[in-house]
Amino acid sequence: MRVVFTKVAESSYERILEFLAITWTEREMEIFVNDAEVVEQNLKEGRYLMYQKSRFKTRSALIGKNHVRMFFRKENKELIKVLLFFDMREDPQKILELLKQ
Repeated sequence: MRVVFTKVAESSYERILEFLAITWTEREMEIFVNDAEVVEQNLKEGRYLMYQKSRFKTRSALIGKNHVRMFFRKENKELIKVLLFFDMREDPQKILELLKQ
């Protein structure tokens, strides 16, 4: 299965990395990046259903010591789109706005 990142996912991932560089240790940043890579690898291997179901036919995984939620959607049999990385300490209403983009 192929996994692609939307522009929103790419920018939210980079924004979170910038924030983590300021507030977390390098080890904690490694955990975050590693967690994201593990989820991506699971998705590539077709392990989509193991993740929590969310709204808008999406699923999500908690990563980075459970501070960030990674949202993704299965587009067809061969493609999964990563939609967004969301810091769980932000306003949850913002998720809906970002997922609609």
